[in-house]
Amino acid sequence: MPGVAGSPTFRDLRLRVRTKAWRPGMLNAFTAKSKITKMKSKIYFNMFFLLLLTAIFPACEEDLSEIAAINAPTNLMLTASVMQDGSGLVNFDASAEGAMVYHYYLGVSAGERPVVSSDGNLDYAYRSSGDYTVNVVAYGPGGAATNATTEISVEVTYEPPTDLVAILTGGSSRNWLWDKAEPGHLGVGPLADDGGNPVGEPIWYMAQPFEKESEGCLYNDVMTFSLNGDNTISYTLNNQGITYFNRGEVNAELGAAVPDADRCYDYETSGSSSVGFFESDSGIPTTTDISFTIGNNGFVSYFLGSNTYEIISYSEDEIYLRTIQTDDGGAQFAWYQRLIAEDAEDGDPVVEYEEVWADEFNTDGAPNADNWTYDLGTGDNGWGNGEAQFYTDRAENVYVDNGTLKIVAKRENYNGTQFTSTRLKTEDKFEFTYGKIEVRAKLPNGGGTWPAIWMLGADYQTNTWPACGEMDIMEHVGNNQNVVQAAIHTPSSFGDTENKASTTVNGVSDDFHVYELEWTADALKFSVDGNNFYTYEPEVKDASTYPFNKDFFLILNVAIGGALGGEIDNTFTEGVMEVDYVRVYQQK
Repeated sequence: MPGVAGSPTFRDLRLRVRTKAWRPGMLNAFTAKSKITKMKSKIYFNMFFLLLLTAIFPACEEDLSEIAAINAPTNLMLTASVMQDGSGLVNFDASAEGAMVYHYYLGVSAGERPVVSSDGNLDYAYRSSGDYTVNVVAYGPGGAATNATTEISVEVTYEPPTDLVAILTGGSSRNWLWDKAEPGHLGVGPLADDGGNPVGEPIWYMAQPFEKESEGCLYNDVMTFSLNGDNTISYTLNNQGITYFNRGEVNAELGAAVPDADRCYDYETSGSSSVGFFESDSGIPTTTDISFTIGNNGFVSYFLGSNTYEIISYSEDEIYLRTIQTDDGGAQFAWYQRLIAEDAEDGDPVVEYEEVWADEFNTDGAPNADNWTYDLGTGDNGWGNGEAQFYTDRAENVYVDNGTLKIVAKRENYNGTQFTSTRLKTEDKFEFTYGKIEVRAKLPNGGGTWPAIWMLGADYQTNTWPACGEMDIMEHVGNNQNVVQAAIHTPSSFGDTENKASTTVNGVSDDFHVYELEWTADALKFSVDGNNFYTYEPEVKDASTYPFNKDFFLILNVAIGGALGGEIDNTFTEGVMEVDYVRVYQQK
């Protein structure tokens, strides 16, 4: 090995070691000299070794100096923003020079474990009102730390219903998926109508079943709500590293060019976030009045730049959410998302439906003659119910305008009656067995009005009512505003049938609502806005209890008075049922 400049070589060291022959009387002198010689040799060797290390490993000096300069983070700043909505949600933001990670001690209990934040930002939902001392510890290289403390006052005025907490979390942790088999599992609409009234429906767009399957990422997401030991709720989104972005959020969030349409992007969503609940103030007529905010800017699968969601409805296995998106220009849109519990889907396989028939009422004028025909006149004894109207096919009573069908019930003298209206039906035009029927409608107002969306067995002329069967998807009585009912008429129970149920629908005459029937060989399930309120599923299914294994046709009408409509208000002059669409789906 070559020597280092200015240092002795191995040969030099050998030459410097002196030895002498031993002779008697020289022991003490030799011992002393030997010790000195060994000491000198050791000194020479140590000097050489240090010089050699310096020459061979010059970079080590720099590394050692860096390790020696371990400093605690400096200029630690801590801010806390307490939301004033009664949810108990607090946003903490800490920053320090040289910090690698932050540990938060939130003051909720003695000996609490820290909540870790990699960037210093943390959202936490406190469960009870009070004053809290919050301590954050900023750690730098080698574990050097600096801490800061702040005092906060939190007022928790809202507690989510216990049944909602149980449904969301399953008592510990529960996974949620897109309810992709349902029409309208994703949708959008305005915040308010032209008159400034809040709108609580996706009237602009509703996704069809499995519509987003081809996108490749949206339906893969798993949303998890967990109940923690301190009774707080946390949320995680497992998006497998890919998120479906609204095109209007791509540039602001990712800095990428705005795409032509919504699409999937690589996006990290690991980690859990606190969930804070509060009372909604949207003013929409159909809602639970419960909202929640997901901390750390969390979101429910579809990226819309919002982390606050209103719960429109919830049931044992479903949640229907509404969130507000604000675009770069300040325009706002109400988005709707329907989720289903993963365990519910596992236990009850998803039924895939496809649209087989529809009328969207997009052409002004008379209803499409390829889809609809009419019942005319007064029928037998007021259509068997003592109804007061004369049914016509006149434009005064039925027409399509501005995207909706209008059925107009009027007070007027006509053919010996005081009222006119219309009864549309698909008889001989479209008849079918089994499926899912959806009708989006706004109902008339006025005492004595009796609008109905229903179905009658196509064999009624030879297999007379009630043997033919009748399924009332929606009936409403103007004398009992904001209550709708579903009913079943069979030989086993008809007329004032025992097989019926009602539900309250706020704003039934002010807003459109979706009235739905899911009809299978086993059961009839009735819903409003996706919320099931009645299921007819008799144990014994025969001609007397379940004459629903054959073709039926659809009927839309507004009756006046009669057995169910009741007393007609003296001030009533006109009432209109508007229908946005009628859609029929069947299993694939």
